[in-house]
Amino acid sequence: KLGSWKQTVTMNSDGALYVENTITLDGSLVKDLPRWGVEFAMPRSMSHNSFLARGPHENYADRHMSAHIGVYEENVPECPSTYVVPQEQGNRMGLNWLFISEPRLDENSLSEKATLSAKKNIDDVVSGKQGLLLLPTSTHPEFSVSRCTDTQLFRARHINELNPSKDSIFVRIDAAQRGLGTGSCGPQTLPEYQINDDTEGNTCKLSFWIKPIGFGDK
Repeated sequence: KLGSWKQTVTMNSDGALYVENTITLDGSLVKDLPRWGVEFAMPRSMSHNSFLARGPHENYADRHMSAHIGVYEENVPECPSTYVVPQEQGNRMGLNWLFISEPRLDENSLSEKATLSAKKNIDDVVSGKQGLLLLPTSTHPEFSVSRCTDTQLFRARHINELNPSKDSIFVRIDAAQRGLGTGSCGPQTLPEYQINDDTEGNTCKLSFWIKPIGFGDK
């Protein structure tokens, strides 16, 4: 047993969910982790993302100085193809909010790479749309959205071995994620960017709201 995970989900009368996660690890068995977080699935049609976080490109604890806080939007790629050998990709730090929705006709042609949005506040982003708004209540977490699970990315040795889901979009929300570098093609990740066994006494807490938007509109 490596540790424990406790998740509490509370539903409000308006359909909003408050999700609390507490992850406790045995430091004698786990010394360095890829991430502390959760992954959940959403319908495949929810393939348009708007978010206030660091962007537009992927960024990590040891590679984020060129990624600036802003409101960005993108369509989820049909297949993760940033790297020939599938691996962690598409992470963004400093999440303030994430809105996931079905793309409108004028959004279908948007790039699969995030671009600055013309909409600068959350009210403009959600206006006239149906989707789910994710609002962190713990310190600004990290996130990524993909058509493949973490397990699929880890097991595949080449992009042709990936089998993106035909039914789901996968959302990953992390309280912390390891910096880049694995020693396979360069130096190991520096100690200050590793998730070690002394991270908050081996306990990680991650909480957020998931609020439905526009579904009650006529």
